[in-house]
Amino acid sequence: MVHLVKKVIKGNTYLYLEETAWVNGKSTRIWQKYLGPEAKMKEQTEFQLNPEFTVTTLDFGLPCALLQIVKKLELIEIINDYTSKRAQALSVGHYIVLAALNRCIKPTSKSKIRRWFEKTVLFKDFPPIETYFDSMAYSNHFKYLTPEIIEEIEVRIHKKLICDFGVNMKTLFYDPTNFFTYINPKSDVTLPKHGHSKENRFTLNLVGLSLFCTQDGSLPVMHEVYPGNIPDARLFREEIKRLFKRLERIGVDVKDLCLVFDKGNISPDAFTEINASGMHFITSIRPSTRKDLLDLTADKFFLEKLPNGKEVGVLEFEHATYGQDHRLFVVYNLNLRTWQETNLVKKLEKRILEVNDWFKERLNVKKWRDPDAVEKKIRSIIKTKAYFNWINYSVSGTYAKVKYSINIDKTAMNAHLNTLGKSFLLSNHPSMSPLEVVWLYRQQFTLERAFKYIKTPTMISVRPMFHRTDESIRGHLFTCVIGLLLLTLLTRKVQREFKEMSLPKIVESLSEIELAVTTYKGSKKSIKKMVEISKEAEELSKFLELEAFI
Repeated sequence: MVHLVKKVIKGNTYLYLEETAWVNGKSTRIWQKYLGPEAKMKEQTEFQLNPEFTVTTLDFGLPCALLQIVKKLELIEIINDYTSKRAQALSVGHYIVLAALNRCIKPTSKSKIRRWFEKTVLFKDFPPIETYFDSMAYSNHFKYLTPEIIEEIEVRIHKKLICDFGVNMKTLFYDPTNFFTYINPKSDVTLPKHGHSKENRFTLNLVGLSLFCTQDGSLPVMHEVYPGNIPDARLFREEIKRLFKRLERIGVDVKDLCLVFDKGNISPDAFTEINASGMHFITSIRPSTRKDLLDLTADKFFLEKLPNGKEVGVLEFEHATYGQDHRLFVVYNLNLRTWQETNLVKKLEKRILEVNDWFKERLNVKKWRDPDAVEKKIRSIIKTKAYFNWINYSVSGTYAKVKYSINIDKTAMNAHLNTLGKSFLLSNHPSMSPLEVVWLYRQQFTLERAFKYIKTPTMISVRPMFHRTDESIRGHLFTCVIGLLLLTLLTRKVQREFKEMSLPKIVESLSEIELAVTTYKGSKKSIKKMVEISKEAEELSKFLELEAFI
C-alpha cells in the first residue's frame, strides 16, 4: 500500500512517499521516496491544483539600476529637505524623482506617468498613489521648485557626488543650448522668447538651458534655465559668477579648477572675472583673430597622436586677450583640412554648374541679351561673398552677342587652401602640454552629447514641453537634468567594469530585463522570475546585482 509519511526532524516537518506490504506476517517497507519540506509541498500542490493563472511582465532592469543610484544619492530626501509640503500622499521628492526616472526609461507626458509607473517594479519602493497623479499635480508641485530651492538642492547633490561617489571636480565643461517650443506665452511668462535658435527654428519661442558638466563621467552638476533671447556671451559672464559662488559653497578652490568653454561665450566681462579669480581655462578663438598665423603651412607642424589615435600638429604662441597674455595653440588637423577642401571645391563647382545650367538655353534670349543683366544674374547665383575670392568670371560682347566665362581661380584657391585645417585654442594653464590642451578641449563633445540625449525623443526627451508657466518649464527642465544625472552616474558605474559600453547601449541592454510575475487563481502567492535576456544584459544584471530586487 502506498501512503504519505510525515517525519519531524529538529522541529521541521518533512514528507515521504512509501509503500508497505505484509511480509511473513509483518508490515514491511518496500520502498520510500523523499518529497521535501511540508511547507514547500503545500505551495507546489496548491499551484498544481489551481492551473488557472495570469502572467504580468514588469519593467525591471533599468528602473532597478537607476533606483540604486537614487538611493545612494538620497535624492528624494534631499529634495524633501528643501520643499515644505505638508505630509500627505506623495512628497515633492517622490514626484520629481518619478518624473526623472520616467525621462530616463520611457519618456511620457505627465498625465501618463501613473500608467507607466504601474507597469514597472518601482511601486515596491514608493508609497501607494492614492490621490490624483496627472499634469495638474505636477504643475502644483513644480511651484515648490523656485530658482533658490533648485540651487540648494544642486549644492547638496554636488557635495554628495564628491563625498559618496568620489567625483573629480577639477575639470568642468560649460555650454548653453536652447529648445524650440510651441508655447504662446502670456505677458507674465518670461522664459519662452524669440532668439537665435540652435536648431534653426527661428519663428518659434525658445527656452535656454546652460550646463556645467564634469570631465569625470560627464555629470551635469549645475544648470540654469533662462529666456531664449539672451545671447551666449551675456549669459556666460553671469554664469561665471554663479560658478565661483558654487565652488566656494562645496569647498573647491577655484584655482584648482580648469573650465573648458567655446568661443561663442567669450566677452570682456567674462575674462575680467576669470583673470581676477586665477581659474584655469581652455577655450577657442576665431581664426580671424590671428590672420598672421593662418598662412602656416602643413610642413611647419609635427603630427602627434591623441589618446584616440587621431593625429594633429600643434604650435604654441603667445596672444594678448583683454589685457593679459595667454598661451595660444594653433592646431593643424589633416583630416579637417581634407574635408574642408573637398567641401569647398564641391560648393564652388556647384555654383559654377548652376550658372552654366541657367544660361544654357537662355543666353542672348530676351532679357539675357543685355551684358549687365547677365553679370547681375551670375553674381546673384554665386551669392556668397567669400566665393568671389575663388571664382573668376567675365562677361563680354555687345547686346544680343553676350559671352561669359567662369571658373575656379586656382592661384587664389591654392593660397586659401593653405589656411584650412587649423583651429585656434587659448589657455592660461601653466603646466599642461599642448597635446593635453587639445585633447581636453576635444572632450567637450561629451557635453554636446549630453544635449543630444536631452533632445532625443527616446531618451530624456525635453520635448514636447506641455507647460505654459515659468514654474512648470523650470520644473520640467529640472527633472530632465536630474534624469541625465542618473543616467550618467549609472554609465560611470558600469564603465568601470565594461569600459566600451556606451550610455545608449546600457539603456538598451537594461531595458531588455523584465520581471515575469505568475499569479495563480485563488492564491495570494506568486512566482517571480526574470525573462530570458541577452548575454550582455545578463552580465549587466549580475554586475549590478539586480536579482536582489526580486
